[in-house]
Amino acid sequence: MVLAGLLGALLTLGVLHSANRTTPMLAASRDIPPGTVIDADALRVAHVHADAATLATLFASADLDALRGHVAVEEIPTGALVTRAAVRSASVGEAPRAMSFPIPRSRAVGGALDTGDRVDVLAVQRTSGRSGYVAADVPVLAFSSHDDGPLQGSDDASVTLAVDSAAAARIASALETGTITLVRATGADPLRLASPFDPAGGPTVGLRQDQP
Repeated sequence: MVLAGLLGALLTLGVLHSANRTTPMLAASRDIPPGTVIDADALRVAHVHADAATLATLFASADLDALRGHVAVEEIPTGALVTRAAVRSASVGEAPRAMSFPIPRSRAVGGALDTGDRVDVLAVQRTSGRSGYVAADVPVLAFSSHDDGPLQGSDDASVTLAVDSAAAARIASALETGTITLVRATGADPLRLASPFDPAGGPTVGLRQDQP
């Protein structure tokens, strides 16, 4: 009985020790917008308790030197753990760019946009009436409205999006040739664009056939 009690106590201590074991991982020390080049000041070490599968999706503290110079491809809020999907090597593909432009609140979900929302950008040409999505599932970096009240409020607003260079060119063309509307996509399945709408004369079909 004494031996069984000792074995039970040792087993309990082993379980408690395992439950308290943490792993040093990298987390954001400040808000990191898409397109930010990662440096040491942007990161801190956080001790987390997680299984091996979860840890494999994150960066360990030992990865700090290797992570320097990588580019954030999505927003990483202060305190959030840095996932491998959230950053990209600067030599792989193209990092997002920040693009700002004015837009009426009535075409920006009534002004109900927040940093971190994701939007689809729908363009309509003035002369031809052609329309289509010029960009899909892009992050909102900032949104400001000049509303002064329900009776005297302005419809003017400004939005900053994280886009690649091709999407930035299509949005700029759409702004010059017609109007754009932001469709909030946060929480929805991303649109699968067969070929983005090109206001300068590209295809008129904006969605793949398998997209509802």
